[in-house]
Amino acid sequence: MTTAPEEFSPYEQTSRILQFWWVLVLCAILGGALGWVAHRFKPPVYEAQAIISASIDLNKVDFLRITPDPEKQHLFTQDDEDLALMLVETSLIQVEPRVLAFAQANGWDISSETLHANSTIERKHAYWQVRYRSADPVQAQKLVNTWTEAGFADLQAKQKAGQVPSYVLLDLAQLAELPQNPQYFQRNVFVLAGAVIGWVVGLFLIHLPFAKIFKPR
Repeated sequence: MTTAPEEFSPYEQTSRILQFWWVLVLCAILGGALGWVAHRFKPPVYEAQAIISASIDLNKVDFLRITPDPEKQHLFTQDDEDLALMLVETSLIQVEPRVLAFAQANGWDISSETLHANSTIERKHAYWQVRYRSADPVQAQKLVNTWTEAGFADLQAKQKAGQVPSYVLLDLAQLAELPQNPQYFQRNVFVLAGAVIGWVVGLFLIHLPFAKIFKPR
């Protein structure tokens, strides 16, 4: 004789979860702790950073652009400044083939996808920060310096050719030093994933047959 499966009861399930909340919390904490431990066992990653400075020389800006059409006259705006300074990122992207060629010449297995996955180009006010992450600190330093120097040289050539406005002041502000301490990334992701998995395991545990003796009445 077969026993009919128990009918799902939202009230009973909610009551069980409330009764065994401590099991769920404990499992989530343990899962999060295991996620943190797993993250720490990942190979160490080193990050090197170089900086290009780009600012606007207001003394060289023609604030009011005079044109025959009055509707096209406008002041030098924040958008104009942002567009001018975005040329730094454009040059850094355009010199990527040189960076990959440098990596291949050194025998490093770095593809375009690897370069993008492990690098960051970020503007902070007048500074463009170029960062690269690698398990080899020497590789991280050499690659990010080569990348930044190539991008800066490209900007200088474009400015000389009139493709970058003369009022944009450029400077190779900082080359990367050899990183000494490893950086750990995605720690929060590992901890959160572990906590979620722990919570699911806890839900499974409180529904095992032995837990039925605690069935709420």
